[in-house]
Amino acid sequence: MTEGESNRRIKYAFQLPGWSFENGNRDRLRREAVKVAPSEYQVEMDGSTFCPVCYTNLNRVPKQKEHFSNGREAYFCHLAAYKEIKCDLRSSRPEGKRYETHEEAQKAIDDENLVIVNGFMKEKPELPQDAGDEYDETPIEDLAGPISDIPIARHTGESFKLPSKITTVAGICRNFDENLYKYYYFPNQKHSIRLVDLLHSVEKIQEEHDEPKLYYGVIESTVHLGEHKRPDNIRMTYLKNNQPGVQDFCIKLEDRHQKSHGITDASVGRTVIVYGEVSDNGTGLCFKNLGWGELALLPKKYEDLLG
Repeated sequence: MTEGESNRRIKYAFQLPGWSFENGNRDRLRREAVKVAPSEYQVEMDGSTFCPVCYTNLNRVPKQKEHFSNGREAYFCHLAAYKEIKCDLRSSRPEGKRYETHEEAQKAIDDENLVIVNGFMKEKPELPQDAGDEYDETPIEDLAGPISDIPIARHTGESFKLPSKITTVAGICRNFDENLYKYYYFPNQKHSIRLVDLLHSVEKIQEEHDEPKLYYGVIESTVHLGEHKRPDNIRMTYLKNNQPGVQDFCIKLEDRHQKSHGITDASVGRTVIVYGEVSDNGTGLCFKNLGWGELALLPKKYEDLLG
């Protein structure tokens, strides 16, 4: 592992026997490779695991055990032989991405490597007017946003006019493994940042934050308040947090709002992702007043990517 390399930002490797960085077609790698988490690595995969960003070979450390002697989990890292190949997953302090020209930034959007987020949906979109009783509702996860001045140019003070999206956290959770290494620009950011570096663990939060960010947490318990269990009663969904001085950390929203995102009494142990502010809640902290698009359960198959 190179000096300063983070050992937790490579959540999975592309695994494809017979492929090589020097001669392989990258489209084929992305299309045909299996995504392998460090815990899924087998010794026979040695030499056929590749970085999802720079495509050079990866090692798992330690190679034959899932944990170090001190209990730390195994992880993927780059080989020193490719240290001249630039990859920001080597760094423990990612700087984000800036673009030389408007055309370069637009191409990144067209290639779905860059997502400009103007905001998250506050209200649930209405069904089409011609929707009948048999309408098979497909969740609306993105709407076209305005053309906006985005400060992601290489030169300080320069910005690009680029198309944006009004999106949902559910849209981010769909194909979460692919989205994890895309660049996102959220409102008021100074540059675009990979999604993997925008996600903040609720377990590590100790105080209020009035700037909205993207958070994730594990549901420890959830309670539908009120004697008659009406849909407009508050549901308190408590997330894992062991920080000193934080009595509890919850999502404080109407039951029908949470239920529309799949959060029920049966959701204990699931991972939830939220875009919002961290507010005071008595002796604890909470997310409240979230818009319809600012909350989603992460599909179970992706939960290990947030370990």
